[in-house]
Amino acid sequence: MILRKIATVMNGLLIGLTLSACWDSQLLTNKKIVNGISFDAGKDSQLEGSVRTIVLESKGGGQFDVKDEFKKAAGASSTIVASKIDNMLPGTVEISKTHIIIIGEELAKKGILAPLEPIFRSPKGFLEAHLLISKGKASEILGFKRIENNPIAFGIKQILEGAHRGTLVMDPTLYSVWSGVYDPGSDLVLPLIRKATNSSLAIDGIALMQGSRYSGVSVSGEESTILLLMRGTLGKIATLNFPAEHGVISFQVRKLIRKMSLTIDKGTSAIECTVKVELFGSIVSDSGELGSVIDKAQLGKKLSASANAQAAGVIRQMQQADCDALGIGRLLSVQQPGLWKKMNWENEYKDITIKPDFHIHIRSTGLLN
Repeated sequence: MILRKIATVMNGLLIGLTLSACWDSQLLTNKKIVNGISFDAGKDSQLEGSVRTIVLESKGGGQFDVKDEFKKAAGASSTIVASKIDNMLPGTVEISKTHIIIIGEELAKKGILAPLEPIFRSPKGFLEAHLLISKGKASEILGFKRIENNPIAFGIKQILEGAHRGTLVMDPTLYSVWSGVYDPGSDLVLPLIRKATNSSLAIDGIALMQGSRYSGVSVSGEESTILLLMRGTLGKIATLNFPAEHGVISFQVRKLIRKMSLTIDKGTSAIECTVKVELFGSIVSDSGELGSVIDKAQLGKKLSASANAQAAGVIRQMQQADCDALGIGRLLSVQQPGLWKKMNWENEYKDITIKPDFHIHIRSTGLLN
């Protein structure tokens, strides 16, 4: 009798588990998971939006086919665009798993907050989504083919993570962008994505922002790395290449110490900011004669002078863009609150003096002297 009751209970549990598994599968296949979103400036002040979705189609037996779909629409706002795209996709659209959001450069020059505002408001909005600015139209980037058989949004996320590890770009999320836009003493720098070829994408530049607007000025390659190092940002590694008489010397940064200091002229209130950056690392490539003895201290001084020259060029571009990427205004507001309150930082930032002070410490030259 007892055994019969146990058997009945076990059968009931198995049936329940089977039914719940079928129900979960049904819910899963009814969902269209958005993993990438793009926004562009359209015609007649319209907003163009597009999404990449993962669609799961049941093959039976608990197996699924995964499809990567691309949909576009236009409207007066991102809410209207989202509604139109929702009508194109059967089932429930799930945006809480969005990995990347790309804003086209022309729209970004007008401001990035308007298209993002409904996402910030939505309880389903994924604030850990990564934000990028595109060179050209964002829809052309999001509409790109797969990268190494991965859905495009996953591929872009992987490229972004690699560029961040190499200290080429920041890796901003919607959350950090929201807080950064409203910081009056600092400006955002956002990763810039572009088509490298017809079959590849590249993230190797930084868009300099003025508040919530893209200034139209960007830095790329080693300029991006120099800028991030002046911000005190180091990914896993950073590589700087310096011209030399015999070719190129490559220095790999493993440790960073950065400090900013302000000097205020008492008579004129002129502001001078010194950005001291100490880099510790190794020579990983030197196309000079192999086996020649390297004077680390002397070479470090030469590389430091070259880094300072590069940094001066980056600073000119930042001030041209009116982008306080180093957060000098924030430091000024803390150290000189009285002066800060009297200033119109947006207008006066371009006129301050910013001096880079790089010091490169060579700890190793590898297995060669």
